[in-house]
Parts: sequence; C-alpha cells; structure tokens
Amino acid sequence: MKMLVLSLLRVNLAIWLSLNLVSTSIAGDWPIFRGPDLNGISREEGLPAEGTAKVIWKANLGLGYSAPVIAGGSVIISGHDGKETDTLFCFDEVTGEERWTRSYPQPLGDLYFQGGTTGTATIEGDRVYHAARQGELVCLDLTTGQVIWEKHLKEDFGYSMPTWGFSGAPLPKGDHLYVTAGESGLALKKSDGSLVWQSEDEEAGYSTPYPFEKNGKLFLIFSNKRAYVCVEAETGMPVWEYRWMTRYGVNSADPIVSGDYIFISSGYGKGAVLAKWTGEGDPERVWQNRDMKTQMNAVILVDGHLYGVDGNESQDGTGLKCLDMMTGETKWLEESVGHGTATVVGDQLLVLSEQGTLQIAKVSPNGYEPTLTQEVVSPRVWTVPVFANGRIYARSGGGDFVALEIQ
Repeated sequence: MKMLVLSLLRVNLAIWLSLNLVSTSIAGDWPIFRGPDLNGISREEGLPAEGTAKVIWKANLGLGYSAPVIAGGSVIISGHDGKETDTLFCFDEVTGEERWTRSYPQPLGDLYFQGGTTGTATIEGDRVYHAARQGELVCLDLTTGQVIWEKHLKEDFGYSMPTWGFSGAPLPKGDHLYVTAGESGLALKKSDGSLVWQSEDEEAGYSTPYPFEKNGKLFLIFSNKRAYVCVEAETGMPVWEYRWMTRYGVNSADPIVSGDYIFISSGYGKGAVLAKWTGEGDPERVWQNRDMKTQMNAVILVDGHLYGVDGNESQDGTGLKCLDMMTGETKWLEESVGHGTATVVGDQLLVLSEQGTLQIAKVSPNGYEPTLTQEVVSPRVWTVPVFANGRIYARSGGGDFVALEIQ
C-alpha cells in the first residue's frame, strides 16, 4: 500500500511539473499575430524600463512587413528577395541559427510601397500555418518545415485576391483553421485542410480573424473591403455586418471587443467607431470620429484607453495616440513615433518608431515619456515589435531583423 501511495505521489508530481513547465514556456511565447491573446499585450512582465538594447542575434530577411511569431523554441518570419521569391524562415530562438527555409515564387507586389511579405505566420503545437499574398495556404511541420498539407485560396476555393494580396494571419481554434478570404472568411480542418465552410467571394480585407465569445457561443469578426462581418465560428453563418467603407478597401486593423463594445478603425482619413452589441440585432453606434485612423495595425486596449498609431505613413501629424475608449476623446499624441508600432508588456509600452528607434514608456493616459530611446533597425518600420521569453524582436521593411535584450 505504501509503495502504491509513493508511486501515485511520484506520478502526480511528474504531472504537476510537466504542466507547470509547459504553462511557463507558453506564457512567454508569441505564437500568433498580436500575441497569444490577439490583443497586442504580452503575458510576460518585467520589461526593463531603462538600459541598453543589446543585439543577441540578427538576420537579413529581405523585403517585407510580416511580423515574427515565436513558440516551441523557434522563430518564424518571412521576407522577399526583391525579385520573384518569398521565403519563410525558421530560426532557433536562442542562437538565431537558421533551422529551415521554404521558398516559393511570389511577385514583389510593390503597389504604392516597396513591396514584400505582409502575412504573418501562426504556430500551434508542432505546426506552422501561413497564407501568402497570392493565396498559397500551407501547414508545415515546425521542426522540419515539411509540408503537411497545402491549399490555394484562389484555385481551390475561388476567391478573388485583394489589391495588396491575402495578409491576415491564419487563426487555429479547436479543430478548425480560420482564414481571412472572401466576404467573411472560411474554415478548414486543421488536420488535412479540408473545407468546413466558406463565405461568398468578395474582395477580402487585411485583418486577422478575431474570435470572441458571447452568451456561450464563439463568434468571429472578419473584414472585407466594405465592412466588418461577424459570423458564427462553427457554421460561418453571418450574424451582423457593420458597413465600413475605407479608401482603396483597406480595412486592415483587427477590431477590438470588450464586453458589449466593439471598436473598429481604419486609415486614409476614415477614423474610428465604437459600437455596442448585446448579442441581439445589429451593433449600435456609441460614437464615431476621425481621431484614430489606423492604416495598418490595430490599437491596444489597456484600462479603458486605446493606444495606437493615428494617421497614414509619411503623413504629417501621424503618431502614437491615446484615446478614451468610451468617449473617443484624445488624451495625447506623440509624433516622434511617426507611422511606427507598439506592443504592451506589463505596464510598459514597447514602441518602434517608423525610423527604427526603440522606445519604452509607461502605459498611461496622462502622457508619453520614454525612459529608453535607441536606434535598433533602419527605416522604415511598420511591423509591430514582439516581446517573447525576455527578448525583443524588431524588423525593418528593408530586411533588418534583430533579437534584443535590455541590459
């Protein structure tokens, strides 16, 4: 009996250690665009407010603005060679050693900008999911880079390609993989890429599928060129549509859902809206103004305030801004950031300016006062900085990619 009790104790201890080790590693990973909770906020604490950003390792990716994802000891990110090839890279998280690459033909796509990769990959378990601009959708083995399955959004599902290509990050949820395409997305089986449901053909937006729960049911919000559409995750059945016309059809920023409230924003002079949806009927507008015009990246919600870049790239007056979510009132604007990007770590804003300057400042609606300012990559920067397992990852549109530690 005593031996049995000891054996059970050992088993329980092993299980406890295993679970805690797994949860510890997961807590620091950044496996999908905008982080593990899809809100631009790291689950980690302890980003130093002062010091010097030291380069631990670096790489040259080629042209692009796709963001890195980090999980399972690997860093996945993509770039374009400036001619006719995209490459998906897998680096060792600790050393920066290149583990594998996957290259495929892809035009530069330099319409009104330098071109390059835009879609961010997603890691879940031992798999990598990636959607390329021309519609190639692949599931790869994280360790080897070998193809598990592949589909094509145009050829297999009949979708029209958006003006700047497909760029939303694939969203794995349960047994399904959700992808931004058409009027309101499609769902595939993660196991083999077979179709679960798909929406009608329409030019898609550029945001990542945004999941949220309401009254015990899972919903998703997709963007297309004229609206943000909410669907039932299990069936793809549309629930509501919020008409949102942006110049060039560029609905890029992921929405923000908090309780009954939904925040939507876009650039090109469009602005932002806060709507309320209780679970029945259509969302009702609370306020709308032009004080947060997010051309590409979504805002971050912290304690009732929204932090994001207002304005278009290379436009005077563009900068990092703080808004009161419930009123739309501007609290402050920091123009030194330009059309840069931001992530939140603990109570700190981790910011990359458009010129490649790293800034760290306390998250506060009362003002923006950086405690660290340092150039880390060359201009121009539109890609969000990522904080994973104690390191900062930053990339430039020209291909600079660095892993940093504050020391």
